[in-house]
Amino acid sequence: MFRKTDSTAVTVKPANNKKDSIPTIIAKDVNILGNIVSEGNIDFNGTLDGNIRCAMLTLRENSSVKGEIVANTVCAYGKIRGLIRAKIVQLFASCNVEGVIMHEAITIEDGAFVDGKFKRTDKIRTKDETEFVFEDGAATPDSKVLENLRLIAG
Repeated sequence: MFRKTDSTAVTVKPANNKKDSIPTIIAKDVNILGNIVSEGNIDFNGTLDGNIRCAMLTLRENSSVKGEIVANTVCAYGKIRGLIRAKIVQLFASCNVEGVIMHEAITIEDGAFVDGKFKRTDKIRTKDETEFVFEDGAATPDSKVLENLRLIAG
């Protein structure tokens, strides 16, 4: 009448997918002087005078970046002054970009302000393919040690 069923335990490992990870959030009252390097996603609403490198970057409306951005995907709502190097670039109506945009695919929403050059490339190099060096000569270390990172309370 009652049968014992064969129960096999299944272990499921959590996904290690960078796109599914929780982003690092930087609030609008944070001012950073230096470089930011992350293997994950960054949701940025502060002020950065330096370079940023990550898998996916979302720049909110109050954000301001003066420097170089390297990412797989960039979603820009705020101000950017400098080079953007990304596979996918999305510029929304509230963004203000001055500089060079190197991309494989780009979307520009009506109302976005762009003053600069667009450079379409067939392949943007990411960390997996080669080590990237920022224009100021600072290499992005694999050990994720951030040099010149200073938080200034605003």
